[in-house]
Amino acid sequence: MEELIRFENVSFTYPGEEKPAVNNVSLSIGLGEIVLITGPSGAGKTTLCSMLNRIVPESYGGKIEGTITIKGADISEFTVGQMAFTSGMLFQDPSGQLINPTVEDEIAFGPENKGIPVEEINRLIDEYVGYINMQHLMRRSPQALSGGQQQSVAYAAVLAMEPEIYVLDEPTSNLDPLGSDMVFSLMKKVAQDKHKTAVIVEHKVEKIIDMVDRIIVMNGGSVVFNGTPEEVMVNYKELLRIGVLPPQVTQIFARMQDSSIKALPLTTNLDIAVQTLKAALPEALPQPAYDRIAQTFPKPAVHTNPVIKAQGLRFGYNPEVEVLHGIDLDIYEGEFLSIVGQNGSGKTTIVKHFNGLLRPTGGSVSVYGTGTQAATVSELSQKVGYCFQNPDHQIFSSKVMDELSYGPKNLGWSEEEIKSTIKEASEILHIEHLLEDNPYTLSKGQRQQIAVAAILCMKPDVIIVDEPTTGQDPIQSHQMMDMMRSLNRDLGKTIVVITHDMSIAAEYSDRIVVMHNGAIIAQGAPRDVFAQEELLGTSNLEPPQITRLLKRVGIEHPVVMDVDEAFQLMQVTFSGEQGVQ
Repeated sequence: MEELIRFENVSFTYPGEEKPAVNNVSLSIGLGEIVLITGPSGAGKTTLCSMLNRIVPESYGGKIEGTITIKGADISEFTVGQMAFTSGMLFQDPSGQLINPTVEDEIAFGPENKGIPVEEINRLIDEYVGYINMQHLMRRSPQALSGGQQQSVAYAAVLAMEPEIYVLDEPTSNLDPLGSDMVFSLMKKVAQDKHKTAVIVEHKVEKIIDMVDRIIVMNGGSVVFNGTPEEVMVNYKELLRIGVLPPQVTQIFARMQDSSIKALPLTTNLDIAVQTLKAALPEALPQPAYDRIAQTFPKPAVHTNPVIKAQGLRFGYNPEVEVLHGIDLDIYEGEFLSIVGQNGSGKTTIVKHFNGLLRPTGGSVSVYGTGTQAATVSELSQKVGYCFQNPDHQIFSSKVMDELSYGPKNLGWSEEEIKSTIKEASEILHIEHLLEDNPYTLSKGQRQQIAVAAILCMKPDVIIVDEPTTGQDPIQSHQMMDMMRSLNRDLGKTIVVITHDMSIAAEYSDRIVVMHNGAIIAQGAPRDVFAQEELLGTSNLEPPQITRLLKRVGIEHPVVMDVDEAFQLMQVTFSGEQGVQ
């Protein structure tokens, strides 16, 4: 394969930092290659990719060492503007990338600056808006779209520039599961059809692994693994240790090998895993033993006291377009509820009714018996706290302490009460050491913790968190969700989470509500919801990969929700051959 990109002994240190963000990296990427760069947050992935179009170091300053070449040319001789047409970059937060009044203008912006004739620009717009299937939103403002739709528009704008290299920084962080599949499939199609090179930063290894030629794993600024997906995944134990999640099918086969239950060849692909496991299964599956094990699986708590009631809830952002169509929903005291659904299904719209940010255009919403139409946002916020999907839309103070004290001060609390509350909230969220820091100098995960802490300081009974794991690595995601579970179990808070991560919903929820096109199409315990794979598909969702694996090999009862449960069933399945009890 012809070499396109080469890093030779490249290091970079941000201004004011002692430790390099990228440390002595040497690697090459071939023409037409699709490369996944993954690793825990702070590993240096985004910094490495930002070097490809000179955003680093030009926009940040700092010290850079080593050489980066593209087609043999040292890119240090070029500006960011010049490199934009060679290395097109899609940023993790699309809202910071969208600057034009309409979707059409956004997609046209790059080709216009490239000096392309109008007829060709129109062709590019038609081609790439068709790729993202958003022809009906051409005249809409990008800023008025959902996070997932914004990501799609930013993606199309990068594609329309037709650079030689596509650099995508977590391109699916705001997308639902099948939307993520679409983006990855599209990226592979575009790269192959037009013989382009793609460098993709992504935590969703399971989603993308079968579409890439190579995986580069970074940790602490250095490359720790670099090879084909199969070559990298054999290091699954080390990957798990540093915070990279191999596909669930890889994990279960690896655990079976390690425990001498059954030696099946490791795979990263669900279809291959289904074929392999089917061929290895005994003829008679031990259903009575499965049923006994099912009795030991965790059962969600059942709650009966509704604290929020939506009855016939209807809402539209303008009179012509209704977004919510007669929603009936009770949220119970002390429960952990996940609301899931495709992008634009109405998830965020419905929860904004619970603290008065939006008011029904039909039907009603009551909070602890009080109709929201008769209460102010300030009054409702003392009962229902809401954390936005992007913490930067919520944080505005230059010091964490000021951010946490803002709500209590506006509620008229005494200085003593405020100090006590901040101390309690910061200890719960383990951010005591950040109280004097500027939030904007912290990582997104830390800013998310601060946003939750600011809500917690107002002592609401219900806490709503919109996509708390977006853009976070698996370790951070579980830390965030463990914190929410602690608030639920230890402090008795009612938790409502909006999420696209089905594994997270499976692990933490008492109940899941599935939305589609402004209506609720299913709700119940996670195991019951994930049994309805076809129905979930109508809302661009899918059960966890391990759930789908066992169902497709014929083990439908019990429905498993994680690798641990699947491992227990595999022990029983093959116990006759291996003597496993």
